Amino acid sequence: MAGAQHRAMLARQAIESRLQALWKQAASDADRLAVAERSYRGGDLRTASRIYRSLALSQPKRAATEKARQRLAELGAESQKKLSQIEATLDLRQAAISPSDLMAAGPDQDGRIAQWRAQVESAFKQYDELADQYNDVPTAESEIRKHVRKQRSRPECATVLNEPKAKALWEIGQQHEADNHACCAYWVYREARDLAPAPSARLAEQRLAAMEQEPATVAAAEACRNLQECHKLYERAERLEPLRPDRARELYAQVVARAPGDSPVHQAARNRMESISPQLPP
Repeated sequence: MAGAQHRAMLARQAIESRLQALWKQAASDADRLAVAERSYRGGDLRTASRIYRSLALSQPKRAATEKARQRLAELGAESQKKLSQIEATLDLRQAAISPSDLMAAGPDQDGRIAQWRAQVESAFKQYDELADQYNDVPTAESEIRKHVRKQRSRPECATVLNEPKAKALWEIGQQHEADNHACCAYWVYREARDLAPAPSARLAEQRLAAMEQEPATVAAAEACRNLQECHKLYERAERLEPLRPDRARELYAQVVARAPGDSPVHQAARNRMESISPQLPP
């Protein structure tokens, strides 16, 4: 994710540099409109729409601002047409499958299910590209985001889109269990379950339901989560101690109150708490 964000930032910087250079070269409104049109015809919608947007917002109003607004409206309509074209590829009737087929699909998929998964992945990749291209077209940007949210929430799409993360979590949970760390697996399965209706999320839900019938496992999971939270509190107190010792002492006290008495974090927090003298009021 961090790599993708870095690449996106570099791409925005490159567009900004290109735009500034073009803006200096094209001094008149006519020149700028011509540059925008050449950029558009060359497939550089980001540069074209940025120029149109700058002209549309410029004052005082003149022929160029009206032309730019008109072109932005046309680009908005163009984006809607492309949205409809992508949406058409997500029609279950054309795929000749039903939502129940998808909900019942497991790791071993027949050809129709596999093809549907490929269609969904392709469609959402196209949505991302469309959102990037029309990001600076005011009406288009918000409409694309709203449309994609709606499509992503469709069970037949969520089944596909949620599966990679759900599968990764399921495999982590399975490894925890293999390592005899059922308490950790419990919480991982809880997270995976929320990615339903992905197939791996359903597997996690089934395994979680079985674990919840085991009181000892649930109790161990609760104790595990509590201990994790105590460690986080302790680390936060450590960071605060040089700057706000009184607040750090309060956090150490919370750890002492919550962590099991025989746990290392309990003893460490007690030692740190006792080493910080309460500050007396002036």
